[in-house]
Amino acid sequence: MLFLGGCGLLAGPRAAPTPASRGREVAQAACAQCHAVAPGGTSARPRAPAFASPVMQHTAGLDGRVAALAQAGHAAMPPIRLTPGQVADVVAYIESLSAPSPETRRRWRP
Repeated sequence: MLFLGGCGLLAGPRAAPTPASRGREVAQAACAQCHAVAPGGTSARPRAPAFASPVMQHTAGLDGRVAALAQAGHAAMPPIRLTPGQVADVVAYIESLSAPSPETRRRWRP
C-alpha cells in the first residue's frame, strides 16, 4: 500500500506571493470585466485600456490614478473599492507588464 499524504512536503516551501502576483489576482477579479488584464488581450469595452497598453504603462502617478478611479469610478467605470494595499498590488502588476523578462535582461547585460 502506498501512502502519499506527505507528498506536499517534498515540493519544498512555497514562495510568498509577490505584489505583482497579488495585483494580477485583484485585477482579474475586479477589472477584467472591462479591461484586458493579461498581456496581449483585448478589452471587453473598447474605451477601457488594456493593462499592458502604453496608456496604462506610462501614466505618471499611476498609483494615485488607480486609487482615485477605484474610489470614485470614471465615466462608465463604476467605483470598485480597493484597499490601499490592493491598489499598490494592482499598480505593481501593471508596472510588471512593461518590465523586461529575466531572459531579456541577461541578453542585454553590458
